[in-house]
This record gives sequence, structure tokens and C-alpha cells, in this order.
Amino acid sequence: VAAGSETRLALTVSLPPKLHVQADKPRDPSLIPTVLTVGAPPGVSVSNLIYPHPEDFLLEGEKVPLLVFDNEFAVGATITVDDSVAAGDLTIPGRFRYQACDDKMCFQPRTERFEWALNVVPAGTSIPRVEDAIFKELSGGRVTEAPEPEAFPLPGTPAGPTTARVDDGSAIARLANFEV
Repeated sequence: VAAGSETRLALTVSLPPKLHVQADKPRDPSLIPTVLTVGAPPGVSVSNLIYPHPEDFLLEGEKVPLLVFDNEFAVGATITVDDSVAAGDLTIPGRFRYQACDDKMCFQPRTERFEWALNVVPAGTSIPRVEDAIFKELSGGRVTEAPEPEAFPLPGTPAGPTTARVDDGSAIARLANFEV
């Protein structure tokens, strides 16, 4: 990617046959949505996220079908690399949160961490646009606004806050000492 330009990122998802995940905006708000999070490093901004168009999945015993992504699909993002970003390697961390289900049950939700590795070249450098099948699939997807940036821990840093231990003997105080 040339500094000062926009580029696309893609993530392919492949689940075992007969599994699906809820769409990024399920009809039932109590269901766990599929969420792509892009950790934009300094000098990079996320313009939008791209999800496939969800499919209806009628679960036995339900009147309203679920909105799901089938077992093979792609998600992506459009990013802008500021012209102040130095040429060289650029790593963009990502997270993919989902809950796989079949026609009878849902499995424990998971968050997969991954990274996109880009090579930044000086501003104005001509870069041929890649028209890979994955980007063709994404071009037919549903573009959504990028969510507000959130704290995104870098690899090797703790993912959560640290807490002080409390011990006054109460049940609530004992819960404060609970660790996952």
C-alpha cells in the first residue's frame, strides 16, 4: 500500500460443514453477533467494515428465521494509510468474534486474533489493484460504518485491566478475587 492511499483488507472464514454464525446484526438482540475488529495503528484509519449479506435460517420450532452467515464467507475492511506513515512493514492486528451453531445448538463463543501484514511504499507509488476472488466476493458485500476506535491491546500485552485484591470476608469481596 502506498502511504497516503486507501486499501482493502480481507479475512476468509471457513467453518465445518453444516455450521453457521449469527450475522453482524442478528434479528434477535440476545444472540451473539459476528464482529470484525480492526486495530488501526497510528497513521491508519478504518473507513468501513464489509460483511456478506446474511441468509435466513429457519431453526426448528422458531417462527422467525435467524440471520446467519453460512460456513464459508469473507469479511473485510477499507483502511486509509496516512501519508506520514513511513515506508516498510506495517502490522494491523485484528479480532474476529463469533459463535458457531448448527441446527440444534450453539457452541461457546470465540474470539480469534490475527494480523494483516502490509508493506508501505512511499506516497505516489503506483500500486496495481489486486482483483483476487476474495475481493470480488467482498465487493458484493454489505458496507457498514466503522465503529468508534476502541482500546486494542498489542500482541504480548495484557488484554484486561488489573484489579486490586479485596478481602473483607463478604461474598462481593470474594468475587473480586476471582480469576479466569
